[in-house]
Amino acid sequence: MKTLIPGINGPVALLLLLLSIAVVTVALDRGRYWWQWWRTRASRRQQWERLLADQGMPAAGRKLEDWDLEMRFGEPLLQAAVVLAPLLGLVGTVLGLMQVLSSLGPQLLLPAGANLAGFGQVLLSTAIGLVVSLIASTSLVANQWLRRSQCLRLQRLGRAWAPPT
Repeated sequence: MKTLIPGINGPVALLLLLLSIAVVTVALDRGRYWWQWWRTRASRRQQWERLLADQGMPAAGRKLEDWDLEMRFGEPLLQAAVVLAPLLGLVGTVLGLMQVLSSLGPQLLLPAGANLAGFGQVLLSTAIGLVVSLIASTSLVANQWLRRSQCLRLQRLGRAWAPPT
């Protein structure tokens, strides 16, 4: 299977492409989610305080768990991509090196007038895998930090809230 990107062939290219699409989709979704979260922070705080006043801490705790589940969306995929993307890139590089070595023949001699620039393209899959992993890890760390900080903020509001007497 040939791809439009030179140096990346076969099923590894397809897997890297699918993984990169999934990572970028989750990263954009998390960005959209946190933008929306920030835009509705005042109404969310009112909802939180109303829930505390009307139903108490157990109901507010359940709501916090629901929000936490929303905030965690995509984290397992990002965690897997952090590990899988570089490994897929390395597999692609190894397969590319095997193709290059087999094209050199049993004596591993370069043909006369061979262009060596093309042989460096076998490292392209590793580079793509590392870039996908970097995007996944950055998105994962940002989402986890935002989730923890927002959950702690809501918990502090819950502890500071005193029911009216």
